[in-house]
Amino acid sequence: MAKRYEQIAAEIREKIHDGSLVAGTRLPAETALAEAYRAGVPTVRQALSVLQAEGLIEKHHGRGSFVRGPGPQIEYTNDRRSRENAGPGPSVDVTVTCCEMKATSELAARLKVPSGTRLLEFSHRGQRPEDEKPCSLVRSYLLYDMVVGTPWVPVASVSERSPWGDVYEAWLTNAGIELDYVTERVGARPPTADEVGMLGLHPGVSVLAIQRTSVDTNGRIVEVADLLFSGDRIAAVYTTPATVAAHMLG
Repeated sequence: MAKRYEQIAAEIREKIHDGSLVAGTRLPAETALAEAYRAGVPTVRQALSVLQAEGLIEKHHGRGSFVRGPGPQIEYTNDRRSRENAGPGPSVDVTVTCCEMKATSELAARLKVPSGTRLLEFSHRGQRPEDEKPCSLVRSYLLYDMVVGTPWVPVASVSERSPWGDVYEAWLTNAGIELDYVTERVGARPPTADEVGMLGLHPGVSVLAIQRTSVDTNGRIVEVADLLFSGDRIAAVYTTPATVAAHMLG
């Protein structure tokens, strides 16, 4: 038999799903809910915690609990040719910074270079104007010697630039390096405490973590990147050409 807090959570959940409680609706105070459901305040509080963990409501200090809306999601697509037209556009403000660093043992293994190799690190911070925290954090790493002659600006803040860390493509092109393919390893997981703070995540929201490896036409790994996305604000969309899909199924 379901516990009382589970029953209360189920009733409120049903009202959210059937539209009786629409996004943005403020729920009654905990004392009022306790009276309505004939339960103690701790029991109601536990029920609300369940709904918050499911991402159905959010609590604002001093204001109360509100029904969360799904909100529009930004699409991260693997199709580089269409990204310019299908990307987030002006709805995301992007800050790009760049600095020199030496390859850690982990980065060196991914780039297949010795530890301590000189790198350029690009950091991309993408944030929607309506949000208090960024929705994407990307760190992209290039071998310094490959792009040493390419002009660069240490810090840039532009609204039209992609938040996916794609500025590296232009750098490689300017350095005479032609990309052959990009591999992306996608995973969803619970956020760390630091990631909750950096992305302003609500309880119950996972992060989408993508590890990218870019290879040139000579078979060299020329860029690796770590992409971290807020799971409730960004969706990864991958397109497979029909000919490739038919070959895989055959």
